[in-house]
Amino acid sequence: MQIDFHLGITYVLARMSGFSPFEANTIASSSQYVDDAIHSGTILFENHSAYQFQASAHKMLDYRNFKELANHHVWIPFHFIPGNEVRVGTVDSLVQKLICRPNSPVAQDILKECIENFQKSFGYHLLGVTTHAFVDTWAHQGFAGITHPVNKVAEIFDDEGVLDAVMMKNRRKYYRRNPFRRIYDWILSFFVGESNPIGHGTVLSYPDLPYLRWRYEDWEGRIIRRDNPAEYMQAVHHVLEFYKSIRKAHNMPVVKIFDEDLTKIKEFIETIDHEEGDERLEKWREYIQCGHFTFGTDTWKYSVEGPESWLKEAFDIDIQTEFEFKNVPYKDSFLGSNWKLMHDALLFYRFTVLHDVLPKYQICVA
Repeated sequence: MQIDFHLGITYVLARMSGFSPFEANTIASSSQYVDDAIHSGTILFENHSAYQFQASAHKMLDYRNFKELANHHVWIPFHFIPGNEVRVGTVDSLVQKLICRPNSPVAQDILKECIENFQKSFGYHLLGVTTHAFVDTWAHQGFAGITHPVNKVAEIFDDEGVLDAVMMKNRRKYYRRNPFRRIYDWILSFFVGESNPIGHGTVLSYPDLPYLRWRYEDWEGRIIRRDNPAEYMQAVHHVLEFYKSIRKAHNMPVVKIFDEDLTKIKEFIETIDHEEGDERLEKWREYIQCGHFTFGTDTWKYSVEGPESWLKEAFDIDIQTEFEFKNVPYKDSFLGSNWKLMHDALLFYRFTVLHDVLPKYQICVA
């Protein structure tokens, strides 16, 4: 999924569930930040304090990434939660268990961990991180966060079963590495499915477009039909149940979910058909600010960099490239800053998934 769901729709669902505008902003911003946290390192402060932080995405979410350790630490826990489902087939059972499945038992255990740890100082940030990974189990189903033949796709079709020539052409361009080596390019583009891309790389952004209905031929020759609007609405309903559970567990009022809000979400998912996620997000922002939902007229802000960013709040710098990792001025407010709490949540979430949840299913990717 892209920023329109991780930020816009997540904000709507949090408000529908009874969270305040401030709380919903923290939840939704944290959900989107998972895709924007592309840097890692250790900060050494002037007062000899230190803080180590971890990335939860690769730059531009590049599905050509082949760094296996990064796959295990980034793609699997944050974007491709293993489904632990073993089916009859030719793939090793351990690899099959890594394939992402919607609302899998593994995902449910991760939700339980979030509910149990919501009282922590970074609880709302953890809720956003968990929401991001959870909803991605619908968009990323059928693919694994590793470089493996299970991610190969032979052909892509529209919903009528007609070969999508434009998509196939774009896919070849995406995987082309060296424009000056025509023979190599031709081979690579022709056998793009053989290059074992990460996750759903061979279908590019198709799983992440909310309005799209499409089909593809998987690596075993099966035709898989994907109905993104229906799958996204399944995610919507399950997130609302998740938020209800977390509010009940922590003695917060549980509010009524209005059918008219769900009807509007379904309509907007199907009709906001801009190809770029940022453009779709602006439509959701417009609908929220104009009071299209029963929770009223809201405004929210999110920026990974700039004067209103969490980066600015924590370090008084506007862009990540301004980071000086040594002799950084320390602010007393750092420990309570959103940036620090966000990275606390990322570190806690990753450790919990890799070291507590997945080993229960005999999955070792730590």
